[in-house]
Amino acid sequence: MDRLKGKVAIVTGGASGIGAATLRRFAAEGASVVCADINDAAGVEIVSKLGADGAKAVFQHCDVSQLADIEATVELAVKTYGGLDVMYNNAAWSGGGYVAQIEPEVWTRSLAVMLDSVFYGMRTAIPAMLERGGGSIISTASVEGFFGEIMAAPYTTAKAAVINLTRNVAIEYGRKRIRANAVCPGAVETPMLERLLDVSPNSREQVMAQHAIGRFIQPEEIANVVLFLASDEASAITGAAIVVDGGLTSGLHLAGFPPFGG
Repeated sequence: MDRLKGKVAIVTGGASGIGAATLRRFAAEGASVVCADINDAAGVEIVSKLGADGAKAVFQHCDVSQLADIEATVELAVKTYGGLDVMYNNAAWSGGGYVAQIEPEVWTRSLAVMLDSVFYGMRTAIPAMLERGGGSIISTASVEGFFGEIMAAPYTTAKAAVINLTRNVAIEYGRKRIRANAVCPGAVETPMLERLLDVSPNSREQVMAQHAIGRFIQPEEIANVVLFLASDEASAITGAAIVVDGGLTSGLHLAGFPPFGG
């Protein structure tokens, strides 16, 4: 239970979903954690619970689309715990619609939260990590970073860019012991998925059936992968876009045959 012992980690979007699951996983493995989120009530609650369990955890209000907020979060980590070893860029928000119908402000806000924020997180975390002799940057992308999706152009565009931005950091800072990787989930049981299902013409069961495992992915299953990438066990992994999608993208399903065992 000490895979991150002595390490300091920031998780953006840490108040719910994948972020909250990752915070709990990091803390259980010995990390001192900073929960960064715009949801103050939920952020304070998760940090309080972690503290009650003996973990070192603090909350920072953070609008990830604002560079100053990211800088303040990294500054808090360094001031409180002495440095920064892990930066998990996870916060997300996206509007949608057919491309010609997307309002420019929706496009701009979506990319600010999902792409600009990752750049800000990397830009701010790297100097702090260099002071520690290295570190691990993980960013949440998506399987939709490899494919188009109807009515989701801001999301797919941002996630594709996150994957290549990750590769750039990997090749620029690998010799300085900073690793950068992206995690690309399929459909994860989170509030964002619930919002998608509210507008999807497919039922919950139909969307689940598209995954080879026949179910949605749990936030804890993504957190396990992020933990591995944050740990020294992944010391040779950088520049990777790791798909964790329950087999969603393993086949095209053009022939319409039922899945094995279906």
